[in-house]
Amino acid sequence: MENSTSRRSFLQAMGLGAAAMGFGGSAAGQEKPKIPGFEEAPVDPDAAKKWQPVSDRKVRVGIVGYGTCRFGAAFGFQDHPHVDVVAVSDLFPDRCAALAKVCHCEKTYPSLEEMVKDDAIEAIFVATDAPSHARHCIEVLKHGKHVACAVPAVWGSLEDADKLYEAVKASGLKYIMMETSCFRADCHAMRQIYQAGGFGKLIYSEGEYYHFHSHQIGSYKGWRVGSIPLWYPTHSTAYYVGVTDKPFTSVSCTGFTADFASYRPGANQYGNVFTDQIALFETAEGGTSRMLMCKGIRGKVIETGRVFGEQGWMEGTEYRGAMQKLPNLQRPPLPPGVPPGGHGGSHGQLSNEFVLSILQDRRPLVDIAAALNMTVCGIVANESARKDGQRLKVPQYKV
Repeated sequence: MENSTSRRSFLQAMGLGAAAMGFGGSAAGQEKPKIPGFEEAPVDPDAAKKWQPVSDRKVRVGIVGYGTCRFGAAFGFQDHPHVDVVAVSDLFPDRCAALAKVCHCEKTYPSLEEMVKDDAIEAIFVATDAPSHARHCIEVLKHGKHVACAVPAVWGSLEDADKLYEAVKASGLKYIMMETSCFRADCHAMRQIYQAGGFGKLIYSEGEYYHFHSHQIGSYKGWRVGSIPLWYPTHSTAYYVGVTDKPFTSVSCTGFTADFASYRPGANQYGNVFTDQIALFETAEGGTSRMLMCKGIRGKVIETGRVFGEQGWMEGTEYRGAMQKLPNLQRPPLPPGVPPGGHGGSHGQLSNEFVLSILQDRRPLVDIAAALNMTVCGIVANESARKDGQRLKVPQYKV
Protein backbone atom coordinates (compact mmCIF):
# COMPACT_ATOMS: atom_id res chain seq x y z
CA MET A 1 0.00 0.00 0.00
CA GLU A 2 1.13 3.56 -0.69
CA ASN A 3 1.79 6.06 2.03
CA SER A 4 0.07 9.42 1.85
CA THR A 5 2.19 12.25 0.49
CA SER A 6 4.00 14.72 2.67
CA ARG A 7 2.78 18.32 2.71
CA ARG A 8 4.92 21.39 2.64
CA SER A 9 4.06 24.58 4.43
CA PHE A 10 4.45 27.13 1.67
CA LEU A 11 2.56 28.19 -1.43
CA GLN A 12 3.76 28.00 -4.99
CA ALA A 13 0.88 28.82 -7.27
CA MET A 14 1.24 31.10 -10.25
CA GLY A 15 2.87 33.85 -8.24
CA LEU A 16 -0.16 34.50 -6.03
CA GLY A 17 0.40 35.52 -2.43
CA ALA A 18 -1.00 33.80 0.64
CA ALA A 19 -3.98 36.08 1.05
CA ALA A 20 -5.09 35.68 -2.56
CA MET A 21 -4.72 31.93 -2.34
CA GLY A 22 -6.71 31.64 0.87
CA PHE A 23 -3.73 30.63 3.05
CA GLY A 24 -3.82 32.44 6.36
CA GLY A 25 -6.62 34.13 8.20
CA SER A 26 -7.34 37.14 6.02
CA ALA A 27 -9.58 35.41 3.47
CA ALA A 28 -12.56 35.15 5.80
CA GLY A 29 -13.14 38.88 5.80
CA GLN A 30 -13.10 39.19 2.03
CA GLU A 31 -16.01 38.93 -0.37
CA LYS A 32 -17.01 35.35 -1.12
CA PRO A 33 -14.81 34.17 -4.01
CA LYS A 34 -16.38 33.55 -7.39
CA ILE A 35 -15.29 30.02 -8.28
CA PRO A 36 -16.60 28.40 -11.48
CA GLY A 37 -19.00 25.58 -10.66
CA PHE A 38 -19.91 27.08 -7.27
CA GLU A 39 -22.66 29.29 -8.67
CA GLU A 40 -25.81 28.68 -6.66
CA ALA A 41 -28.80 27.14 -8.40
CA PRO A 42 -32.02 29.18 -8.37
CA VAL A 43 -34.46 28.45 -5.58
CA ASP A 44 -37.71 26.83 -6.74
CA PRO A 45 -40.45 28.30 -4.54
CA ASP A 46 -42.59 25.17 -5.04
CA ALA A 47 -39.79 22.66 -4.27
CA ALA A 48 -40.54 22.44 -0.54
CA LYS A 49 -44.30 21.87 -0.91
CA LYS A 50 -43.84 18.09 -1.14
CA TRP A 51 -41.38 17.92 1.73
CA GLN A 52 -42.52 16.14 4.88
CA PRO A 53 -40.65 16.10 8.21
CA VAL A 54 -39.46 12.64 9.26
CA SER A 55 -38.81 13.38 12.91
CA ASP A 56 -39.53 15.85 15.67
CA ARG A 57 -35.89 16.10 16.74
CA LYS A 58 -32.80 17.91 15.51
CA VAL A 59 -29.39 16.40 14.77
CA ARG A 60 -26.71 18.24 16.77
CA VAL A 61 -24.04 19.07 14.19
CA GLY A 62 -20.52 20.48 14.40
CA ILE A 63 -18.81 21.98 11.35
CA VAL A 64 -15.07 22.29 10.76
CA GLY A 65 -13.42 24.21 7.92
CA TYR A 66 -14.07 27.61 6.35
CA GLY A 67 -11.27 28.11 3.84
CA THR A 68 -11.29 29.58 0.35
CA CYS A 69 -14.30 27.57 -0.84
CA ARG A 70 -16.26 28.31 2.36
CA PHE A 71 -17.56 24.75 2.26
CA GLY A 72 -18.34 24.70 5.97
CA ALA A 73 -21.42 26.82 5.36
CA ALA A 74 -22.00 26.08 1.66
CA PHE A 75 -24.13 22.96 2.15
CA GLY A 76 -26.83 24.61 4.25
CA PHE A 77 -26.70 22.57 7.46
CA GLN A 78 -27.43 25.78 9.35
CA ASP A 79 -30.70 26.17 7.41
CA HIS A 80 -32.03 22.63 7.85
CA PRO A 81 -35.06 22.34 10.16
CA HIS A 82 -33.77 18.99 11.49
CA VAL A 83 -30.33 20.40 12.39
CA ASP A 84 -28.93 22.40 15.27
CA VAL A 85 -25.39 23.62 14.52
CA VAL A 86 -24.01 23.60 18.05
CA ALA A 87 -20.31 24.30 17.38
CA VAL A 88 -17.88 25.26 14.61
CA SER A 89 -14.12 25.19 14.20
CA ASP A 90 -11.33 26.50 12.00
CA LEU A 91 -7.59 26.80 12.66
CA PHE A 92 -7.68 30.51 11.85
CA PRO A 93 -9.60 32.59 14.43
CA ASP A 94 -11.12 35.05 11.95
CA ARG A 95 -12.34 32.23 9.73
CA CYS A 96 -13.77 30.45 12.76
CA ALA A 97 -15.61 33.61 13.80
CA ALA A 98 -16.96 34.09 10.26
CA LEU A 99 -18.19 30.49 10.13
CA ALA A 100 -19.88 30.88 13.52
CA LYS A 101 -21.61 34.03 12.33
CA VAL A 102 -23.01 32.54 9.14
CA CYS A 103 -24.10 29.39 11.00
CA HIS A 104 -25.75 31.38 13.80
CA CYS A 105 -23.62 29.49 16.30
CA GLU A 106 -22.01 30.82 19.48
CA LYS A 107 -19.73 27.90 20.43
CA THR A 108 -16.36 27.70 18.67
CA TYR A 109 -13.27 25.50 18.94
CA PRO A 110 -9.70 26.20 17.76
CA SER A 111 -9.37 22.76 16.14
CA LEU A 112 -11.27 19.64 15.18
CA GLU A 113 -9.26 17.72 17.77
CA GLU A 114 -10.85 19.88 20.47
CA MET A 115 -14.33 19.92 18.96
CA VAL A 116 -14.67 16.12 18.77
CA LYS A 117 -14.49 15.97 22.58
CA ASP A 118 -17.80 17.86 22.88
CA ASP A 119 -20.44 15.32 23.92
CA ALA A 120 -23.22 17.65 22.79
CA ILE A 121 -22.25 17.01 19.16
CA GLU A 122 -23.53 13.85 17.44
CA ALA A 123 -22.36 14.49 13.85
CA ILE A 124 -19.58 16.54 12.24
CA PHE A 125 -19.18 17.92 8.73
CA VAL A 126 -15.47 17.81 7.80
CA ALA A 127 -14.75 20.57 5.28
CA THR A 128 -10.99 20.71 5.81
CA ASP A 129 -8.05 20.29 3.41
CA ALA A 130 -8.12 17.12 1.29
CA PRO A 131 -4.87 15.63 2.70
CA SER A 132 -6.47 15.68 6.18
CA HIS A 133 -9.85 14.15 5.27
CA ALA A 134 -9.13 10.54 6.20
CA ARG A 135 -7.32 11.44 9.42
CA HIS A 136 -10.03 13.88 10.49
CA CYS A 137 -12.89 11.49 9.71
CA ILE A 138 -11.23 8.67 11.64
CA GLU A 139 -10.84 11.03 14.60
CA VAL A 140 -14.52 11.94 14.45
CA LEU A 141 -15.55 8.28 14.32
CA LYS A 142 -13.28 7.41 17.25
CA HIS A 143 -15.27 9.88 19.33
CA GLY A 144 -18.58 8.22 18.46
CA LYS A 145 -19.92 10.78 15.99
CA HIS A 146 -21.40 10.44 12.51
CA VAL A 147 -19.35 12.14 9.81
CA ALA A 148 -19.91 13.90 6.50
CA CYS A 149 -16.78 14.68 4.48
CA ALA A 150 -15.95 16.93 1.57
CA VAL A 151 -14.38 15.19 -1.43
CA PRO A 152 -12.24 13.22 -1.90
CA ALA A 153 -12.46 10.57 0.80
CA VAL A 154 -8.68 10.07 0.94
CA TRP A 155 -5.72 11.85 -0.62
CA GLY A 156 -3.36 9.63 -2.59
CA SER A 157 -3.04 6.81 -0.07
CA LEU A 158 -4.39 3.28 -0.39
CA GLU A 159 -3.32 2.67 3.19
CA ASP A 160 -5.47 5.56 4.42
CA ALA A 161 -8.37 4.19 2.38
CA ASP A 162 -8.18 0.86 4.18
CA LYS A 163 -7.86 2.56 7.58
CA LEU A 164 -10.91 4.73 6.92
CA TYR A 165 -12.92 1.77 5.63
CA GLU A 166 -12.17 -0.25 8.75
CA ALA A 167 -12.91 2.70 11.03
CA VAL A 168 -16.36 3.21 9.51
CA LYS A 169 -17.18 -0.50 9.63
CA ALA A 170 -16.06 -0.83 13.25
CA SER A 171 -17.97 2.26 14.39
CA GLY A 172 -21.44 1.40 13.07
CA LEU A 173 -21.87 5.14 12.46
CA LYS A 174 -22.99 7.00 9.33
CA TYR A 175 -20.35 8.20 6.86
CA ILE A 176 -21.14 10.17 3.73
CA MET A 177 -18.84 11.76 1.17
CA MET A 178 -20.38 14.98 -0.12
CA GLU A 179 -19.90 14.15 -3.81
CA THR A 180 -21.81 16.79 -5.73
CA SER A 181 -22.12 14.99 -9.07
CA CYS A 182 -24.24 12.29 -7.41
CA PHE A 183 -27.00 14.84 -6.86
CA ARG A 184 -26.69 16.79 -10.08
CA ALA A 185 -29.97 16.49 -11.96
CA ASP A 186 -28.50 14.34 -14.75
CA CYS A 187 -26.61 11.86 -12.56
CA HIS A 188 -29.59 11.52 -10.21
CA ALA A 189 -31.89 10.78 -13.16
CA MET A 190 -29.43 8.24 -14.56
CA ARG A 191 -29.35 6.47 -11.21
CA GLN A 192 -33.14 6.30 -11.00
CA ILE A 193 -33.41 4.84 -14.50
CA TYR A 194 -30.55 2.38 -13.94
CA GLN A 195 -32.15 1.07 -10.75
CA ALA A 196 -35.45 0.66 -12.60
CA GLY A 197 -33.76 -1.41 -15.35
CA GLY A 198 -33.91 1.21 -18.09
CA PHE A 199 -30.30 0.73 -19.17
CA GLY A 200 -29.61 -2.91 -18.40
CA LYS A 201 -25.89 -3.33 -17.88
CA LEU A 202 -23.81 -0.30 -18.80
CA ILE A 203 -21.58 -1.09 -21.74
CA TYR A 204 -19.84 2.29 -21.72
CA SER A 205 -19.87 5.39 -19.55
CA GLU A 206 -18.04 8.69 -19.39
CA GLY A 207 -17.32 11.15 -16.62
CA GLU A 208 -15.59 14.45 -17.29
CA TYR A 209 -14.24 17.04 -14.88
CA TYR A 210 -12.57 20.01 -16.60
CA HIS A 211 -11.18 22.82 -14.49
CA PHE A 212 -8.87 25.10 -16.46
CA HIS A 213 -5.75 25.91 -14.43
CA SER A 214 -6.30 29.69 -14.54
CA HIS A 215 -9.15 29.07 -12.08
CA GLN A 216 -6.66 27.90 -9.45
CA ILE A 217 -8.34 27.65 -6.05
CA GLY A 218 -6.51 28.55 -2.86
CA SER A 219 -5.57 25.75 -0.49
CA TYR A 220 -4.27 25.21 3.03
CA LYS A 221 -0.48 24.72 2.90
CA GLY A 222 -0.75 24.74 -0.89
CA TRP A 223 -2.12 21.22 -1.21
CA ARG A 224 -3.77 22.01 -4.56
CA VAL A 225 -0.56 23.39 -6.11
CA GLY A 226 0.64 20.96 -8.78
CA SER A 227 -1.73 18.31 -7.44
CA ILE A 228 -2.31 15.03 -9.27
CA PRO A 229 -5.51 15.37 -11.35
CA LEU A 230 -7.03 11.95 -10.67
CA TRP A 231 -6.40 12.17 -6.94
CA TYR A 232 -9.48 14.41 -7.19
CA PRO A 233 -11.60 12.14 -9.42
CA THR A 234 -15.03 11.92 -7.87
CA HIS A 235 -16.82 14.57 -9.94
CA SER A 236 -16.10 12.24 -12.89
CA THR A 237 -16.23 8.76 -11.38
CA ALA A 238 -19.65 9.45 -9.88
CA TYR A 239 -21.02 9.03 -13.41
CA TYR A 240 -20.44 5.31 -13.09
CA VAL A 241 -20.15 4.44 -9.39
CA GLY A 242 -22.85 6.94 -8.40
CA VAL A 243 -25.19 5.60 -11.08
CA THR A 244 -24.70 1.85 -10.59
CA ASP A 245 -23.36 1.58 -7.03
CA LYS A 246 -20.73 -0.74 -8.53
CA PRO A 247 -16.91 -0.39 -8.57
CA PHE A 248 -14.20 -0.32 -11.20
CA THR A 249 -11.95 -3.37 -11.40
CA SER A 250 -8.90 -2.27 -13.44
CA VAL A 251 -7.50 0.83 -15.15
CA SER A 252 -5.13 2.05 -17.83
CA CYS A 253 -4.38 5.77 -17.71
CA THR A 254 -2.41 8.31 -19.71
CA GLY A 255 -1.33 11.78 -18.68
CA PHE A 256 -0.66 15.08 -20.46
CA THR A 257 1.59 17.93 -19.35
CA ALA A 258 0.53 21.48 -20.16
CA ASP A 259 3.14 24.20 -19.64
CA PHE A 260 2.15 25.57 -16.25
CA ALA A 261 4.86 26.63 -13.82
CA SER A 262 3.55 24.58 -10.91
CA TYR A 263 3.65 21.37 -12.99
CA ARG A 264 7.22 21.64 -14.19
CA PRO A 265 9.71 19.08 -12.83
CA GLY A 266 10.52 19.81 -9.20
CA ALA A 267 7.93 22.57 -8.88
CA ASN A 268 5.45 20.84 -6.57
CA GLN A 269 5.42 18.63 -3.49
CA TYR A 270 4.03 15.62 -5.37
CA GLY A 271 6.74 15.21 -8.00
CA ASN A 272 3.84 15.49 -10.46
CA VAL A 273 4.03 16.77 -14.03
CA PHE A 274 0.55 15.80 -15.24
CA THR A 275 -1.99 18.59 -15.64
CA ASP A 276 -4.46 16.22 -17.31
CA GLN A 277 -5.21 12.52 -16.85
CA ILE A 278 -7.59 10.34 -18.87
CA ALA A 279 -8.34 6.86 -17.59
CA LEU A 280 -10.03 3.83 -19.15
CA PHE A 281 -11.57 1.70 -16.43
CA GLU A 282 -12.94 -1.81 -16.64
CA THR A 283 -16.18 -1.97 -14.66
CA ALA A 284 -17.70 -4.62 -12.42
CA GLU A 285 -20.30 -5.23 -15.17
CA GLY A 286 -17.62 -5.98 -17.75
CA GLY A 287 -18.05 -2.61 -19.44
CA THR A 288 -15.69 0.32 -19.95
CA SER A 289 -15.64 3.80 -18.45
CA ARG A 290 -13.62 6.78 -19.65
CA MET A 291 -13.03 9.09 -16.70
CA LEU A 292 -10.88 12.21 -16.72
CA MET A 293 -9.74 15.22 -14.79
CA CYS A 294 -8.26 17.94 -16.99
CA LYS A 295 -6.75 21.32 -16.10
CA GLY A 296 -5.06 22.15 -19.39
CA ILE A 297 -7.99 22.76 -21.76
CA ARG A 298 -8.24 26.52 -21.99
CA GLY A 299 -11.40 28.10 -20.63
CA LYS A 300 -13.22 24.83 -19.95
CA VAL A 301 -14.84 24.39 -16.52
CA ILE A 302 -17.51 21.70 -16.40
CA GLU A 303 -18.56 18.48 -14.67
CA THR A 304 -20.64 16.12 -16.79
CA GLY A 305 -21.11 12.53 -17.88
CA ARG A 306 -22.94 10.07 -20.13
CA VAL A 307 -24.06 6.45 -19.83
CA PHE A 308 -24.71 3.87 -22.56
CA GLY A 309 -26.42 0.59 -21.72
CA GLU A 310 -27.94 -2.49 -23.31
CA GLN A 311 -31.44 -0.99 -23.21
CA GLY A 312 -30.80 2.74 -23.62
CA TRP A 313 -28.49 5.68 -23.14
CA MET A 314 -28.50 9.10 -21.60
CA GLU A 315 -26.73 12.42 -21.86
CA GLY A 316 -28.12 15.23 -19.75
CA THR A 317 -31.61 14.50 -18.43
CA GLU A 318 -33.12 13.08 -21.65
CA TYR A 319 -33.43 9.29 -21.76
CA ARG A 320 -33.28 7.47 -25.08
CA GLY A 321 -34.13 3.81 -24.81
CA ALA A 322 -36.58 0.96 -24.54
CA MET A 323 -38.19 1.83 -21.21
CA GLN A 324 -41.66 3.25 -21.85
CA LYS A 325 -42.65 4.41 -18.37
CA LEU A 326 -39.84 6.18 -16.56
CA PRO A 327 -39.55 6.36 -12.77
CA ASN A 328 -39.71 9.70 -11.00
CA LEU A 329 -36.57 11.57 -12.05
CA GLN A 330 -37.03 14.60 -9.80
CA ARG A 331 -34.58 15.09 -7.00
CA PRO A 332 -36.06 14.81 -3.49
CA PRO A 333 -37.81 17.93 -2.20
CA LEU A 334 -35.71 20.07 0.11
CA PRO A 335 -37.01 21.38 3.42
CA PRO A 336 -38.25 24.97 3.52
CA GLY A 337 -35.34 27.36 3.85
CA VAL A 338 -32.66 24.96 2.61
CA PRO A 339 -31.18 26.40 -0.61
CA PRO A 340 -30.18 24.00 -3.41
CA GLY A 341 -26.73 25.63 -3.42
CA GLY A 342 -23.86 25.21 -5.85
CA HIS A 343 -22.57 22.45 -8.12
CA GLY A 344 -25.85 22.20 -10.00
CA GLY A 345 -28.06 22.52 -6.93
CA SER A 346 -26.51 19.50 -5.21
CA HIS A 347 -25.33 21.02 -1.93
CA GLY A 348 -28.70 21.09 -0.19
CA GLN A 349 -29.46 17.58 -1.41
CA LEU A 350 -26.29 16.20 0.17
CA SER A 351 -26.79 17.80 3.58
CA ASN A 352 -30.42 16.65 3.56
CA GLU A 353 -29.36 13.09 2.64
CA PHE A 354 -26.88 12.96 5.51
CA VAL A 355 -29.38 14.25 8.05
CA LEU A 356 -32.10 11.86 6.87
CA SER A 357 -29.73 8.88 6.98
CA ILE A 358 -29.19 9.60 10.69
CA LEU A 359 -32.83 10.24 11.54
CA GLN A 360 -34.08 7.23 9.55
CA ASP A 361 -31.11 5.03 10.54
CA ARG A 362 -30.36 4.01 6.98
CA ARG A 363 -27.45 3.87 4.58
CA PRO A 364 -26.57 7.28 3.07
CA LEU A 365 -26.33 7.47 -0.69
CA VAL A 366 -22.56 8.05 -0.91
CA ASP A 367 -21.55 5.70 1.90
CA ILE A 368 -18.01 4.55 2.68
CA ALA A 369 -17.97 1.89 -0.06
CA ALA A 370 -19.20 4.28 -2.75
CA ALA A 371 -16.86 7.01 -1.52
CA LEU A 372 -13.79 4.80 -1.72
CA ASN A 373 -14.85 3.20 -5.01
CA MET A 374 -15.07 6.71 -6.49
CA THR A 375 -11.76 7.85 -4.98
CA VAL A 376 -9.26 4.97 -4.83
CA CYS A 377 -9.60 4.22 -8.54
CA GLY A 378 -8.01 7.61 -9.25
CA ILE A 379 -5.01 6.84 -7.04
CA VAL A 380 -4.39 3.64 -9.02
CA ALA A 381 -5.00 5.48 -12.30
CA ASN A 382 -2.18 7.88 -11.48
CA GLU A 383 0.15 4.92 -10.88
CA SER A 384 -0.84 3.57 -14.29
CA ALA A 385 -0.05 6.93 -15.92
CA ARG A 386 3.37 6.92 -14.23
CA LYS A 387 3.92 3.44 -15.72
CA ASP A 388 3.08 4.48 -19.30
CA GLY A 389 -0.50 3.27 -19.16
CA GLN A 390 0.09 -0.18 -17.69
CA ARG A 391 -3.24 -1.78 -16.76
CA LEU A 392 -3.53 -2.17 -12.98
CA LYS A 393 -6.06 -3.78 -10.68
CA VAL A 394 -8.29 -1.45 -8.66
CA PRO A 395 -9.24 -2.34 -5.04
CA GLN A 396 -12.97 -2.75 -4.51
CA TYR A 397 -15.01 -1.89 -1.43
CA LYS A 398 -18.46 -3.02 -0.33
CA VAL A 399 -20.75 -2.78 2.71
